[in-house]
Amino acid sequence: MKNPLRAVPVVLSLSLGIVFCSTSFAQSEAERLTALKARVAAMADETEYVEAITRIQRLGHAFGYYTDKGFFGEAADLFADNGTFQWGVDGVYKGKARIRELLTRHGGGSMKEAPGLPFGRLNLRMQLQPMVTVAADGRTAHARWREWGLLGEYKKAIFWGDATIEDSYIKENGVWKIAARQYYLNYEAPYQGGWAKLAPVTGNWQSAVAKEFPPDAPAPLQYKPFPAVFTAPYHYADGNLTAIQSQPPVDLPKRADDKLGKLEAQADAKQLQLARTHSVRAIENLQAMYGYYIDEGQWKKAAALFSRQGSYEFGQNGVYIGNASIERGLSLMGPQGLEEGQLNNYVMVQPIIHVSEDNRTAKARWRSDVQLSRAGTGGWGGGVYENEYVNDNGTWKFSNLHYYVTFWGDYDQGWGAKPIPVSPPSKDIPPDKPPTVVYQSLPKLQVVPYHYVNPVSKKPHAGE
Repeated sequence: MKNPLRAVPVVLSLSLGIVFCSTSFAQSEAERLTALKARVAAMADETEYVEAITRIQRLGHAFGYYTDKGFFGEAADLFADNGTFQWGVDGVYKGKARIRELLTRHGGGSMKEAPGLPFGRLNLRMQLQPMVTVAADGRTAHARWREWGLLGEYKKAIFWGDATIEDSYIKENGVWKIAARQYYLNYEAPYQGGWAKLAPVTGNWQSAVAKEFPPDAPAPLQYKPFPAVFTAPYHYADGNLTAIQSQPPVDLPKRADDKLGKLEAQADAKQLQLARTHSVRAIENLQAMYGYYIDEGQWKKAAALFSRQGSYEFGQNGVYIGNASIERGLSLMGPQGLEEGQLNNYVMVQPIIHVSEDNRTAKARWRSDVQLSRAGTGGWGGGVYENEYVNDNGTWKFSNLHYYVTFWGDYDQGWGAKPIPVSPPSKDIPPDKPPTVVYQSLPKLQVVPYHYVNPVSKKPHAGE
């Protein structure tokens, strides 16, 4: 792979050059053939880049499925031979054998018996919301993940788990592997009382596993878990938009009516198809990035992901238009950077993404189930996004983000006993426009309009 991150402008410059030359038919056949070969080579590089993101996503998901059932050896095999695993503040474990034992101990398994979990053990560690960036050399990559855990043991104790993961990857002999995992545990909270009742941690909070199974090196970063405020370091710098970039939209040129012209037209169509596939991955990254920012109360960073005239609509709060106004609307969730004891977890999962035929716009539907806490009170939430996106000269941005609230509920009572109604527009931070759709959340049923028809029947939803 030559340089995947530069493949986009390379392909674009080649295609633009051919657009102007082909319309005037100024190029010789030899020049056209040379340009066509260069375009195909550039598309191959970009294809490899897009496929790398897919494979890395698959790698993270596989880790979750293996640890779910106690196949800790298989999970450790996803790492490079000299791979490392940093578990919270416990420290760093090096090599597959050490990583396998680390996972086994945290999962409640046994190194002496057959792989798997003991009777009654639950170790669901869902790997969600990947935000993947691939380096320019195509040999290394990074990703940010959210882990949502359902943990415990039959008739003994059950826990919630929450963590942010920062991974580094390496490509060895054509195979992507985990080179280093930084696992930032946010909390493990008893089901009874939940995360909102957790007391602040003081002193050394290394796990019992670390005390019995010492790490190979100390953790490079010390922090306190929830309810303290902590943001796991991002692998990408502010303003680095590589992860949400694809090809800028271009108009397909008219090709000469000869054999080479037909090949050029086929290359045009393939290039556009590849660009749209690349855009799907960029939009996944965009939505994940937005989710991580609002988790941490970073309203300005989240608002910067919108186009200049983009809009933000949350529940019945009304519509906020433009980056500055969107930042104000986001602040209804809490102070910048959140406050101690505030949890604002919005999980971005289950996407259905459709990119327009010309690669200029897109629409997507997402599910976001929510874990909340403030002032010692825990809450549940759930809803659906129906969003619109725009390709802003190669960088994907939100043009319209709309979150439809399905329910709000108290943690202890759940969502069925006494649902909490959606909030009306704020008088302190008023929106630019009233809600586009007036509705009520649970126990009322709100059918969120689908931006797509049934994939098989090709019919719109019957409820619309």
